[in-house]
Amino acid sequence: MDTKLKAAEEKLKLQRDALRKDKQPSAVAPAAPADNRALGGPKLEQRPNGKAAWVPRALKKRAAEFAVESDAPAAAPTVAASSGASSASGTLPEWRGKDDLDDLADDDDDEPEAKRVRVKEEPVVSAVPSDAADVKPVVQAAPRDEILDGAPRLAVHIGSVSKFNKVAAMAHALLESGRVTKDNSHAFFTVLQAGMTDGTRLRLKELRVAYRRLYSTAVDRAALFPPAARPTLELWGVQVLVQLDLYTDDTFQFSRAVRQIRERLEQLPCVYPALEPAGAKHMPVDERGPWVDCLFDCIEAAVLQYKYPWAKTSVDILVRAAVDRRQNFSELQQRVVQEWNAMCKGQKIQRQQDAARNTKEQTAYEKKEAEWSGTDIKKTQSSWAKDVKNDSTLAGLDNWMAKQFNN
Repeated sequence: MDTKLKAAEEKLKLQRDALRKDKQPSAVAPAAPADNRALGGPKLEQRPNGKAAWVPRALKKRAAEFAVESDAPAAAPTVAASSGASSASGTLPEWRGKDDLDDLADDDDDEPEAKRVRVKEEPVVSAVPSDAADVKPVVQAAPRDEILDGAPRLAVHIGSVSKFNKVAAMAHALLESGRVTKDNSHAFFTVLQAGMTDGTRLRLKELRVAYRRLYSTAVDRAALFPPAARPTLELWGVQVLVQLDLYTDDTFQFSRAVRQIRERLEQLPCVYPALEPAGAKHMPVDERGPWVDCLFDCIEAAVLQYKYPWAKTSVDILVRAAVDRRQNFSELQQRVVQEWNAMCKGQKIQRQQDAARNTKEQTAYEKKEAEWSGTDIKKTQSSWAKDVKNDSTLAGLDNWMAKQFNN
């Protein structure tokens, strides 16, 4: 019986070792349990002589067959995330390339399906020869330009009012960091064009700062862009920057912006040659179309400030200059210009009538001031001054006493 029991224990031990090796070769095996119940079998009771009680071989085999050991879980691999490290430090880069573009695309989930615009990206196919004998040295292509790749997606997202501030900040970061060069500026120019598809959107209060920052930076770096794009940048300098200067409560800034618009307006021909200012130089005919629309938007923005008394005079002069050159505008724009002119004339007449009907009660000082304004004080002498006019000590008191006589 002892021989059979020892043989059974050795067999159980070999089975346990085989299970450990098959299940996890690299893991460190735990210590063998002293109790047979750890393997799912019955407890081996000890006899008084120190030997274990006999257990049927079938139960031993069954216990070893269904025994499942609990292995320690493997440690999870550590993944270093560059974006997480940057966010933990609190300093996020303004431009993260494809990650920023993917964030903008994720924002489309909040918009209706009909309004979503996706840019189709062509997959990059890598040809792998099937036969090892056909393997040729592969020449690695130059790294792709992130401006050329990201400009189409930026141009799509910058048209959204809710995303404009974020996209404009990305585009501004590209300009400031020097990533926009003469080689990729033509692609970046399409982003600026997409932002100006609606010329009146820049008047929104929440977008003015972003518009000014982006387009002022682009205008300052006009040398980076192709020569064909520079006239458009010059036009945006008026349509964006000068127009935004009109939204102020500073009378000097408003007057300066109106003067700049009027100077551009004077480069258009007048409806009558007699109205032309001396030395006027007109822009070429083929360039007038975009400038007419630009100046019309600027005049419209100035007229919106007509509600302030300090802006009325400047707007009157600007509208008068537009009326003198009304033939350059479209028929619809001409009707609007005539409405502005009628409004300015009506407001001017009303101001003149209000000044004529000014019958408010005057104070005592204002009444005396009106009385003194028609009096020659030097020729007025008091009775006592005539008696002492030969006294030199009273010299200079005559006029002073005349002023005090009416008080």
